[in-house]
Amino acid sequence: MPAKAVTLTVPELTFWERIYLVEVAKGLFRTMSHLLRNLLPTLKTDAYALFGKLPPAGERSIPTIYYPEEKRNYSNRFRGRHILKKRADDTLRCVACYMCQTACPADCIDIVAGEHPVLAYEKYPVKFEIDLLRCVMCGFCVDACPKDAIWMTRDYELSFFDRKSAVYGIPELTEKPGDTAEGGPGYGYRPYYGASPMRKAGEFQPSGLALMPFLDLRNKAINRMPAPAAPPAAPPAAKPAA
Repeated sequence: MPAKAVTLTVPELTFWERIYLVEVAKGLFRTMSHLLRNLLPTLKTDAYALFGKLPPAGERSIPTIYYPEEKRNYSNRFRGRHILKKRADDTLRCVACYMCQTACPADCIDIVAGEHPVLAYEKYPVKFEIDLLRCVMCGFCVDACPKDAIWMTRDYELSFFDRKSAVYGIPELTEKPGDTAEGGPGYGYRPYYGASPMRKAGEFQPSGLALMPFLDLRNKAINRMPAPAAPPAAPPAAKPAA
């Protein structure tokens, strides 16, 4: 069945539309209305600023946040600056398994592992660095960590004067009391929100800690055993006949 043809006719422009003055006047009117509506609260804000105050939220007609006096309250899943969590004995939870470094799509994590003095922990990061200029804040490192050792905060105030200061090491990444204090950024993206299953079941400890008393007894038993007898001396070699 053939399609039905539709003929469209464009209406002719009026005189005012041809000289374009009406459209320009409409645009200027909209611009001036926004300017005046925003200018009056700004003048009021400047008056408050003379006394070091901010106008109440009910007196504002523009959605402006007066940074840095005010900061936006981002979601608890915001992906900001990273932190390294600690155990109850004040050691880092990280065991330098390289899972976060492997999962990182930006290749911005650099880890060097070392042998932990506590046998049950096996390893710990001698070096743990994140290049925040390369980081894309994807949170893959948080998802990959098997020890719940790396979280993200809601800290978005990341500015640097040089590249070296953008590389955060263990001192900068270790969680500090100010991260969760009043006025601090607070926790952002993390594996668990609220109490984690490990915390509900008690503070998590590696399975090797339960073996420590038995290992101590084993070492003591080995030390009480007499030293093995010295092997017999080899007979002196016979002198060749003259």
